Amino acid sequence: MERMCVAVAQEQTTSRLSLRICRATRVRLQAIQTHPAMAPPPAAISHLPSSIPAGDGLIHVRVLPPSKLTLYQLNYKYPLKLISPAPTQWAKSLTVFVLSYGGGLVSGDAVNMRVVVEDRGKLCLQTQGTTKIFKQTPSSPPTIQRMTVRIHPNASILLLPDPVQPFASSNYIQHQIFELEDTVNDTSSLVVLDWVTEGRAARDEHWSLTRFESRNEVFAVPLDKPQNDSKEEGKEEGKETKNQRGKLLLRDAMILDNSADEIYGETLRERQDSQTIFATIIIRGKMFAQLIEYIKARYAGEPRIGQKRWDTDDDSRRHSRVEIEARECGVIWAASSVRGFLLVKVSGVEMEGVKRFVRGLLAEVDGDGVVNADGCIEREFGKGMFRCLTIDAV
Repeated sequence: MERMCVAVAQEQTTSRLSLRICRATRVRLQAIQTHPAMAPPPAAISHLPSSIPAGDGLIHVRVLPPSKLTLYQLNYKYPLKLISPAPTQWAKSLTVFVLSYGGGLVSGDAVNMRVVVEDRGKLCLQTQGTTKIFKQTPSSPPTIQRMTVRIHPNASILLLPDPVQPFASSNYIQHQIFELEDTVNDTSSLVVLDWVTEGRAARDEHWSLTRFESRNEVFAVPLDKPQNDSKEEGKEEGKETKNQRGKLLLRDAMILDNSADEIYGETLRERQDSQTIFATIIIRGKMFAQLIEYIKARYAGEPRIGQKRWDTDDDSRRHSRVEIEARECGVIWAASSVRGFLLVKVSGVEMEGVKRFVRGLLAEVDGDGVVNADGCIEREFGKGMFRCLTIDAV
């Protein structure tokens, strides 16, 4: 009988204790509801759409007060992949790596990227290796990669990817559009490197592609307008303006077509004259004025035909170390000013030689190959911007 009484007493005590815990928990929940300071933080508000088409990507760079560079938006979908390392406290720019699953683009892949760099923003787009273009299958369309970049006033972008590597029987179309909002004061700045290699030389692929097409277009566009602008704006008497994008400033294209053998009487490989890589560099903007002047001065000092300077009577000129290295690697280059742009064309017999040469141009090396410690790109964007130009260790 005593044991039963003890058991009943213990059960009553446990029930009372549970009731007290429930009451205490209820009071705490009420306190959280009545005191916002004690409430858990609300869920982050996403500015990104719930779903995007396959292959689409968005990169939006914004500077938050007082001067913090942030990736306001970063979104992508297969087969595109975007990776951005966390910036350090002293980072001068943001870096985003543009990748693809499997290390390349297969036949029929379509990538469509949109990039926005707002006022005072600095962005560097890079890759982690060559963009491999696999062969086209009979039932698939060409591989397509499009990118539109909007550069606000006082903003700048570096596009420094590794070269495109089209495999045998590949069909690739690349279209890159750059929209500059400030071409009056020239504060919308860019450096673009667009280059292509012959393919997999180890598998005897020497320009064995079916077709390669790369276009770069730069437009002068008006400042971004609010989205609630009248739909009738931009129309005149019921007719839309011919060019909604803006004024075309520069258009550069490279087309390599193996189907034109009958026209030229020789194969694409024969027409390349042993050149294994072609590169185009486009530079514009007040931020890179020093770089532009450096390249102009360096090109002005190049001999025009053979070893002779035809603008002087001196053909015994001492050639610098970088000139000798470029000649040994079969590097051929030219630079010209077009509507405020500096357009540089480079080709070469050896991949490593072209890499070394282009790196020397962008790093503003002297005659002995020493990098200028106060070069434009490193000063404005920081170190690590020339990963695509790193020479492979032997």
